[in-house]
Amino acid sequence: MTSFDSSHHDPARGQTDRANVPMADRKVWLRGGMSMASDAFVGTVNIVNGVHQAVTRTVSRLAPPARPIGRGSDFVYGRVRDIGRLSFFGASQFAGLAETLIPARKRDIPQRLSLGLHSALNGAFGDYLERNGNELAMPMTLIGDDGRPIALTRHGLGVAIKAPSARVVVLVHGLGMNDQQWRQGDRPGFGERLAEDFGYTALRLRYNSGRHISENGRDFAALMQAFVAAYPVDIERLTLVGHSMGGLVARSACHYAEQAGHTWHKPLSDLVFLGSPHLGAPLERLGNHVIQALTRLPYTQPLSAIGEIRSAGVKDLSHGYLRDEDWQKDAHRTQPTPSAALPALDHVGHFLVAATLGRRRDDPLGRWLGDLLVPVTSAVGHSNVPSRRFPARDQDGRIFYGMNHFALMHHRDVYGAIREWLAPRLAATQSVH
Repeated sequence: MTSFDSSHHDPARGQTDRANVPMADRKVWLRGGMSMASDAFVGTVNIVNGVHQAVTRTVSRLAPPARPIGRGSDFVYGRVRDIGRLSFFGASQFAGLAETLIPARKRDIPQRLSLGLHSALNGAFGDYLERNGNELAMPMTLIGDDGRPIALTRHGLGVAIKAPSARVVVLVHGLGMNDQQWRQGDRPGFGERLAEDFGYTALRLRYNSGRHISENGRDFAALMQAFVAAYPVDIERLTLVGHSMGGLVARSACHYAEQAGHTWHKPLSDLVFLGSPHLGAPLERLGNHVIQALTRLPYTQPLSAIGEIRSAGVKDLSHGYLRDEDWQKDAHRTQPTPSAALPALDHVGHFLVAATLGRRRDDPLGRWLGDLLVPVTSAVGHSNVPSRRFPARDQDGRIFYGMNHFALMHHRDVYGAIREWLAPRLAATQSVH
């Protein structure tokens, strides 16, 4: 896959034109869905064609007169692909016309359901959606309390944030998730609680989690630079809270901020990681082994294409890649390899939170399953290889037993630990001033 051109996103505006499109509108889903269905149809035909070719090659070795059959079948499959593309194009045009004639109130999808489907789709196929200019590709933007994207201008921030604080917290969701999932039902989320307890202005990031982590990290860094420049008051304390992949995106953003000479990370004081796979996720590595096994036999090799359609973001989780060069070095390898850890910012405190299904430290359930997705050793960055360890000077952590990966986003005990860690740090800052 080619590297993403970050010029597609304008951080100064804080959103692209697509951020203003109501994703609950069925017209957008139909157009984007038809495009995906067309590509899925062609991909399926290619897989069947590949299996057919593998069988034909085997037969032709035993019976050379059968070779023309293979060439004839290739011609047939080519025509099937062409007819399929035309059919889906026609269906898309007809669907668009029908949607125009149907009253809007009858074609809307509930917003929360739409956003959930949208974010899950981007987590699984986000790089494909972006590469093909599909309307369902999710742009990166900051989200306010009302759930709407914020324009990163003085006016836009003034409209979205009525009482800006010198303390700002940004919450960054994980793979296939979205900013609304920081709240559980009607209960206040971590952002609201931090605003109430410590006077933070709380914002949330929404992004296409199927892109490479490094691409999202670079864009997040540019977005934060634009945000800090337009923010109406000087920021004295900036805190980033990342769940799962969101923590890796935050680390990547810090790296690219330094590379680009940004200044937004100077008031950055706290990084909170909730189940972030700093050393990678074993499930993704297992999936890659299965796909590689399929490539070893001519009859199953075409089926490996099914596994390869998983997004770049998913693949990056194999070893927690944070830089372009981390995944670029594996472009021509069958097995991804770990990279050296990124150095941490010395002036920033790091709070690493892990969960495990086990009820105690020596529980085999926790050792084998972790929190269902991320083992404790990866969440706390503990590696037997020194170059892979999480290298933070100011570092603390907490492990929660009997808890799964997704509870880390909203569990009251997790918030209690964050509050307990932040309170003395904030008090120390106040005493200095």
